[in-house]
Amino acid sequence: MTPVPTTSQTRDKLHLQLARLFRNKIATGEWPVGQSIPTVEELEALHRVSRTTVRMAVHALVDEGLLETRKRGGTKVMGQPYKPPSFLLPTSWQELVAFGEQIQQITLHTANDCVPPIPSGFPLPGTLAPAYVHFLRVHSHDDARFCLSELYLEQELYPKLQEQLERATLAQALGNDSGQIATARQYLSVVPADELIAEHLGVPLGTPLMQALRWACNPQGLIVYWAKVRFISQYVHMEMDLLK
Repeated sequence: MTPVPTTSQTRDKLHLQLARLFRNKIATGEWPVGQSIPTVEELEALHRVSRTTVRMAVHALVDEGLLETRKRGGTKVMGQPYKPPSFLLPTSWQELVAFGEQIQQITLHTANDCVPPIPSGFPLPGTLAPAYVHFLRVHSHDDARFCLSELYLEQELYPKLQEQLERATLAQALGNDSGQIATARQYLSVVPADELIAEHLGVPLGTPLMQALRWACNPQGLIVYWAKVRFISQYVHMEMDLLK
């Protein structure tokens, strides 16, 4: 039997929806910075919700610094919501190499003698090497973390690329040696945030994320690179020429 939401639960959902609506009005300029917004009574009538729900929504944006309420002075718009940069999601190996120049990275963990966790049922894109070096890296822009990468490099390549990897992404390091990469592919999906993402990117469990599974093979068909990369979705977008 499906539980019936209580009045309190319904109001909570409504105030969050209303807060998103108000936030969008500020972001689009419908409610300009420095101007007063409609009164609580006007918003109550316009959106057909309770006065308590309106006040909860307004208070949420006050806490974010977007609105300011004054006694007998109404409520004014104080600023625009923060808009994170939106990076073009790489759709080629060349774009992936160039993408590394736009972001900062921190290596959280490195381990030898690992095997890529290729999902069950996923078609094996090549031959697995006996062992890989595993890197766990977090990527940021202006100190805002937006991406977590679980990377695997064929272990025999590591001594050759180790110095580059101290300052470069794995794709950048491999990209400097064109003889290493014969095929490279990417599989995109939307996945919920798990405990690892919540810990390192600071988003709630279940938050929808953009996930890219990437792999690259050398001319002999050996998988030299495997990656599971998860992005906070508002930081990335895609563009494609539909006539190609």
